[in-house]
Amino acid sequence: MIEKYYSGVIEQIYNRIGKETRNIVMANYSNDFSIENLEVIRRYQSNEDNVFFAYSEFSYNTLVGAYEPFLDIICNMHRRFIGGSFDDFQKECGVYYLHRQVLNSYYETGECFREETVLLNEVAYEQRRMTMAIADMLKRLSEVRPLMIVINRFQMASKSSIETIKYLIDNPCANIGIVLGVNAIVKGADSTVEVWDRIVESLEDRSAIYYIGSAGPLKNNIKTTNDDELYITMNFEQSIQEASNIMEFLDFEQARRGCRIIEHKLKFEDAWIDEKSLRRFYLVYARTSVLLGEMSKAIELMNEYKALIPENDSEHYFSLYYFMKGTCYMYQGKLEKAEGCAKKAYDYALLADDELLEFKSELLSVMIKMSGWYNIFFCVQDIPVSDEIIEKLIKHGYRNHLAHIYIYAYDNSRDVVKQSFYDESLLKHFTKGLELAKEIGNEQLVYDAYQKTIMLASTSGLNEIAFLYVIRTYEFMKGHGNIYVARVLTSIGYNLSAMGKNELVDNYYNAAINMLYYLKMPEDIAEVYYNKSLNYIMQGNYKEAVHALLVAMKTIIKLHLNSLRVCNTSKVYALLALASIFSGDRFSCERYLLSCKQFLNYVIYRVIDTTRTEAVHDYSRCDDEMFLYSFASAMLLWHDGEKEEAFLRFEDAERYLVNAEGNEFFAYSIYRESRMKLFELLGKNELIEHERILLEAHNKRMHEIAEAAPLDMLKNINLESLSDGHINERQINMLVKQHGLEKDYQGSKRQMEFISIWQTIIDVNDQKKDTMIENAMSNFINHFSLDCALIIDLHAKEPQVLYNDTGCDMTDEVIKGICDIMIDYPEGIATSKIAEGFYEYENVISYFGVDDVCSFVAVPFIKNDALSSVLIAYVRMKDNWHGSIERYMLNEDDLSIFKLLFRELEYSIARIEANEKANEMNKRLKQAAVTDMLTGIYNRAGMYQEIEKLEKRISVTSGGMDVGLMFIDLDNFKHYNDTYGHDVGDLILKEMAFVFKEVAKDRGFVSRYGGDEFIIVIESCARYELENIAKDIYARIAEADGFSSQIKKYLNHDVEFKEEKNITCSIGISYERNVTSESQITELIKKADDLMYTVKTGEKGHYAFF
Repeated sequence: MIEKYYSGVIEQIYNRIGKETRNIVMANYSNDFSIENLEVIRRYQSNEDNVFFAYSEFSYNTLVGAYEPFLDIICNMHRRFIGGSFDDFQKECGVYYLHRQVLNSYYETGECFREETVLLNEVAYEQRRMTMAIADMLKRLSEVRPLMIVINRFQMASKSSIETIKYLIDNPCANIGIVLGVNAIVKGADSTVEVWDRIVESLEDRSAIYYIGSAGPLKNNIKTTNDDELYITMNFEQSIQEASNIMEFLDFEQARRGCRIIEHKLKFEDAWIDEKSLRRFYLVYARTSVLLGEMSKAIELMNEYKALIPENDSEHYFSLYYFMKGTCYMYQGKLEKAEGCAKKAYDYALLADDELLEFKSELLSVMIKMSGWYNIFFCVQDIPVSDEIIEKLIKHGYRNHLAHIYIYAYDNSRDVVKQSFYDESLLKHFTKGLELAKEIGNEQLVYDAYQKTIMLASTSGLNEIAFLYVIRTYEFMKGHGNIYVARVLTSIGYNLSAMGKNELVDNYYNAAINMLYYLKMPEDIAEVYYNKSLNYIMQGNYKEAVHALLVAMKTIIKLHLNSLRVCNTSKVYALLALASIFSGDRFSCERYLLSCKQFLNYVIYRVIDTTRTEAVHDYSRCDDEMFLYSFASAMLLWHDGEKEEAFLRFEDAERYLVNAEGNEFFAYSIYRESRMKLFELLGKNELIEHERILLEAHNKRMHEIAEAAPLDMLKNINLESLSDGHINERQINMLVKQHGLEKDYQGSKRQMEFISIWQTIIDVNDQKKDTMIENAMSNFINHFSLDCALIIDLHAKEPQVLYNDTGCDMTDEVIKGICDIMIDYPEGIATSKIAEGFYEYENVISYFGVDDVCSFVAVPFIKNDALSSVLIAYVRMKDNWHGSIERYMLNEDDLSIFKLLFRELEYSIARIEANEKANEMNKRLKQAAVTDMLTGIYNRAGMYQEIEKLEKRISVTSGGMDVGLMFIDLDNFKHYNDTYGHDVGDLILKEMAFVFKEVAKDRGFVSRYGGDEFIIVIESCARYELENIAKDIYARIAEADGFSSQIKKYLNHDVEFKEEKNITCSIGISYERNVTSESQITELIKKADDLMYTVKTGEKGHYAFF
């Protein structure tokens, strides 16, 4: 019956095309069913009516490509029905400028290519644009020929294909009909769950899901397939190209799946791959990992890539290696390391004479100064960019990067922004960048550009300008998606608050929260709550301010964030302290101040390097936090009766306020009022008048701003149409919890993957202990984004430091101090500056600098009630919290995984130490079995072992190998034995073996075949080369003059030598091209042996060729 129902659904949709708008349905069934033989499929395929019919059936055990089958449908329909330039067709369909090259190359060759790379901050935007492009091209083609598509086993589709269906559901087209067949008992990939659920919800709302029954009894081979069970062609060149295509089409989760399958085949199924393809694989996988935000994985992969760099022409590969590694460090926020890699990439590119890599390396250096534009609002100063770089950007067509540089690198001063209110053209570079962004169609960058100006104006107290740009942003972005509208509403709320229109603010914030909730963006919601808290403080509603800040802080903790985009975590703590003391909660104020100080001590007690060129808004500009911290501290001291100390702290706050005043509009009035009250209590009447003047000036300006606030600009924003009901905090908490669990799940998956990698790293028997530890720690530190680690081993009588990159001198006293403390913490320590108990562990953290440490894990290993070893790992404080994609707060989960990893490392170290002794003995025994003990060269068994290796090498090459062979017999050897004794005979054998080994060096190998017979195997059959080797042998023997000096030295007396009795040799030489087997080499030995004896029967001391 399922055939009938399935066919009925297809016919129904086919007949609705062009008549109804919504023509996408899902046909669910149980067990497996193939549509290959459905009569309706054959019928519609052969129809000559106006509808283009296409069908596709995905496999359960084969990776599906990006946008499959839509890409091939587009290409086929364009070739058949439109023709001409595919690029022109894309322009007509509004395909994004940066995507046309990818689609053109796929259309023409099936292999995707893109020159200007994706920026990490634009990944989500570009994915949306690519999906829109695919859908819009399908719509345009359906105007030429209505389109009917049937896709069976659709749950196996890639995320990009599922996103395309979702887009077509939300933006229906009457000329397109789609039937999605789904086996309900087989699940798709984890990465598709969220969009899949949205599709199901949308189709259910429209009653567009049909349940068409069971396809019969359950088949044993039908099940949800693990990635490592998926089939890929063992033509790895093709598989890597397919993964690369998927990556270029921005379906990074699916590309990662493809790469993992290849990785599994290579690591666990011993599949063979040539080095060139393997290098490309690691590069594709690393690029995919970068764009997924998995920098530590990308670095691991590039380290594998580095190990494959050939000795010859290595400069190009080293340049690529350092370029990729520098990119990873940049996105990790490790800007000094990133710059070092960029410099090396450039130097190698120069050596390779690779102009494109030179340019990319120079561009990377510029990007590093702006953190790759990742998660930053603006730069705190202008960035020097040479005219030469600008020219190269234009030459190579890097228009998107050029637009970013124009927007972010220039026009960052308050004065320039202030003047722009009257004449935007004064923002010379900003305007050029904005125009370029609009020209290439990058709405995301246009939005970010406006946000930059908004943030610069807001933090400078220029709220009128900020408000103007907020409205401009809304007008430009209102048709480009709810995410932009929601963020604009947040900006409107913030600037209304800054302009004193506090009563209007909540409407915009609540509308933004509603939109962000349905967009599932908890981090943005947290930022709204942070902004709400500022408005509450202005209104004197301190308890609500505390509540809003705690919602934001809960998000930071649950989602393992380093900070919010709009502020550092320390600022949240400072605001919590301030709002708490004003609400009468002294205890909470003190607690939050301590948490704030844990972060700010790093700033307070360090000297800021003013020569640094990276210029993101970061800890080097901590005036906001320091003002709020000093203000809250003064209020706490005052509360405790320490008025004089409070006065001094107020003076500290005043110094910081000078640079923070634009940001502190919400606290300015209560700050001045509080100072005036304290001065009155202290009898400092001479200071009160000054404070009053400042407060009155501030209030007057705020009143003027409020009166002049251009509220009429808001008339076109209909909040009711943008809001869909009211979202309560319970729903928000659930959203945060869900995202937190998802992050934890993804983190756990990564940790499980790393455990298998870890086993491979430490389960080695062919490495020295120190090498294994160095390699293991390098991978460990990289994977967990650590800065420093220390391993102390206590198994021996004296403690040993097995690893230490902390920069701390591990003296006996320090080691004893650390170990004495750790014995009291048998369960280990995991803490961070975001945790309340950080200073409880000051005794051990202080060895590494309490102010310098951000988060810290210490693992003691105890055997028989005694400490056997200690691992310490930590993340240092950062100058820039916003530019990094990695998390910095280690926690109990990390402690647990560290325990597991390093227990295994301990076992591995013990095993290696035991094995080293056994291996040394085995090595000697094995060597003895294949080595002639007298001469030190191979014996006959050793020779055949080497021939077997040659045969294996030949087997993995496309052709055979050229081989030359010399069979050598010593002449007059019996004379030496009989005249001087067997000891001298042995000396002659050793000397002759040395001669043969020297001439064969780097070209082959030598063996003692037996008695005074030797064989040299050379990897060449060039007669002139073999002849030169033979001549070299005779020249060396002649120079040795019968080895008379060695014999005299050995016998310790003079000896008479007759020249005709001097040692020499006879040589038979055979050779053959394209040798493919051991039997052919055996035949060469026989030929050379026969020829050698022919030589000996004539005049000895000569060679002859077969």
